[in-house]
Amino acid sequence: METSLLKQYGLLVSSTGAIVGIELPVTGSSLLAEGTQRRVRLKRMSFDEDLEITALFEMRVVDQDGKDLFDFYNQDTTLPPMVTRERLSRVQPIEIPRTTRGSFRDAKTGELVSSDALNAIPEVQFFQSMALVHLKAQGLPLTGKEPYLVVVYLMLANIIREKDARSEF
Repeated sequence: METSLLKQYGLLVSSTGAIVGIELPVTGSSLLAEGTQRRVRLKRMSFDEDLEITALFEMRVVDQDGKDLFDFYNQDTTLPPMVTRERLSRVQPIEIPRTTRGSFRDAKTGELVSSDALNAIPEVQFFQSMALVHLKAQGLPLTGKEPYLVVVYLMLANIIREKDARSEF
């Protein structure tokens, strides 16, 4: 898959072509200054012994050039400490955990549902049953020749999009 296409779908690619992260813009906030943007990146993912999945996402605020404002304000020595603290409080990175444990999806539609909903199955079971055809139906441009981990990364990027569409960020 082309580097530009990987980037378009939220994968961060190094100059050597290695995928080095997952980060996507998410819906803005009226609390932020004009020209800023919220971005969510995958910070960590782990599997428990029963294969339940936990992902830790981090939401950060960037300026129109993509510069991380928390890091920028933290390094700006020209401002009085009170101003720096106030600015840092507005752009503080937020960690957002997400787990499959105790979460259910509709086996037919893939929508998140309550445990007692019709066709509800544990979310981990839903993910274990996914095939490339399901991911293609979600709009991913897969041919079946992509490396396994690229497919996993694209799935994770889709989870960020899904959570954003559900206003969970």
